[in-house]
Amino acid sequence: MEPKLIFATLSTIILSILDLIDGHGRLIEPPSRASAWRYGFDTPHNYNDHELYCGGFTRQWVKNEGKCGVCGDAWDSKKPRAHEFGGVYGQGVIVRKYGVGSVMNIRVELTANHFGYFEFALCPDYKAATQDCLDQNILKLVKPQDGVEHRGYRFFPKEGNKVYEIKYRLPKRTCKHCLLQWRYIAGNNWGNCPNGTGAVGCGPQEEFRACADITISGKATDEAMVPPTQPIEPTEEDEDYNELVPLSSSPSPGDVPLPEQSYSPISAIIVSVVSFLVAFLVLFLLYFHFYQVGRKIRDWLKTRREKGETKVSNMQKFPPMVPPRSKKGPAPQPTQSMIYSTQHMV
Repeated sequence: MEPKLIFATLSTIILSILDLIDGHGRLIEPPSRASAWRYGFDTPHNYNDHELYCGGFTRQWVKNEGKCGVCGDAWDSKKPRAHEFGGVYGQGVIVRKYGVGSVMNIRVELTANHFGYFEFALCPDYKAATQDCLDQNILKLVKPQDGVEHRGYRFFPKEGNKVYEIKYRLPKRTCKHCLLQWRYIAGNNWGNCPNGTGAVGCGPQEEFRACADITISGKATDEAMVPPTQPIEPTEEDEDYNELVPLSSSPSPGDVPLPEQSYSPISAIIVSVVSFLVAFLVLFLLYFHFYQVGRKIRDWLKTRREKGETKVSNMQKFPPMVPPRSKKGPAPQPTQSMIYSTQHMV
């Protein structure tokens, strides 16, 4: 294989690896649009339901300037995006029903913990939900909860890879068909902090999202709900209600920053440059290694070939000679005894 072709192939592989996201997670209670099929619902199967990460860090923060689809699809994906209403997995199947103002038991499975925090939000317009709509209805943690660091809206997973179970309070509003959003904003990248310093967890981070279709009506019971085996249909009492409104005490911008607000072009450029330099160094070392090995192989083959040519040349200059045959000596002369014997016989 030509060195240039090897270099191009290795470049593609290394850059692809650099863009992979190591963190993985999925919303399993209530089951998201991507995972509902795992819990008995007749919805399309997404076997990569743990990889809704906005298309990857580079695609989200460099190409799309921090933007992401509300359900975790890449911002520049063809609309309707796969997990939004009308997309492949956005079927609008209601998977859970909750009482007004009740406690919502949420479960999230992480298979690669990258620190950071979870947030959950609702939007009554499940067909055309926007991030602005969701940010007006961010759910609050229920207090107290064992092992939960209470900071109002955010849950911080700190126990590695496991299924995290958290309780959130639903608003005291009915909603015939709401969209629940899970956001997991990781915290393992280095970036610029608001105070001007740099630290792990500041600046642009990897992000996961997922959406689930739910309905809110009736009285709150705060009891554990038995998961349904069939999609839930809104009842008649909900026909005239879809009145989820912003919380009375909306979080301040400092408490709930949007990805676009924390985006730093300089940080994204630095990350890209560092990634490029790392990839270039790896490729250079690989190329140098294979080039040296290839040269040694070529030199060895050349030496073998030259030895063979020298041997053939010597055989042409000095062809093998037929070994000389021994000469016959003169016939033996008759002796006196031989002459006497011959005469006597006669």
